[in-house]
Amino acid sequence: MTHLIRIVCCLIYSTSLISAIRVTYRSCTDAPAQSGIYWISPADTAPPFQVYCEQEKFAGQWLVVQSRNDASTNFNRTWNEYKFGFGSLRNNFWLGLEVLYQLTTSSAYDLMVVMENYLDFVAFQRYENFAVRDESEAYSLSLSDANTGTAGDSLLIYNGEKFSTFDRANNKGTANCAAEMAGGYWHYDCRKVLSTRSNLNGLYDLEHIMRNGSGMWWGMFGGTGKPLKMTRMMIKLRE
Repeated sequence: MTHLIRIVCCLIYSTSLISAIRVTYRSCTDAPAQSGIYWISPADTAPPFQVYCEQEKFAGQWLVVQSRNDASTNFNRTWNEYKFGFGSLRNNFWLGLEVLYQLTTSSAYDLMVVMENYLDFVAFQRYENFAVRDESEAYSLSLSDANTGTAGDSLLIYNGEKFSTFDRANNKGTANCAAEMAGGYWHYDCRKVLSTRSNLNGLYDLEHIMRNGSGMWWGMFGGTGKPLKMTRMMIKLRE
């Protein structure tokens, strides 16, 4: 019995020690140069949380807020799931609207959207001054300038738009766009202007066919007819 107590005590001590020496960074900017999962705490008053930092591509220091690599994770989720985040940081995930608000309200960020189609072509588009407002404003999107990239702009049209999910439609028009497009997004009016729109949280279509625009696509990089097999949304502190 005494031996068992000693083992339990050692385990508790070891766990406490590991927690005590956990390294926390302000952002991906000061995290190690290797891509991976790190603890960050942008504000002293907020508890630290885990993020995936892309440190080896596009000059590094990117904090990944959305990642899609296969069909194993459903992105047609409720408002609360998009608010708090879901998925695995090692594969498919949405970091969470509330975290995005907390991050972008305290510091200035750029956004980069990276995508790959089924022909293995990779493209990207970079935006300046990316921010998400708070929940009282339905996590509305703010961004500017899309002059850098190879994909073409299919996001600026959503500047100022509110976020929508199938159980909370905030988009323009009469349609429930999150339900029609099979994923939460800043949907604008989903029945207009396809070429300048996108649907990064839509259905991951293994058949590579977009029947009604509900798949995962980027208007200026193939549009609804050429679905994407990989997407990443990443933010980086402005220099």
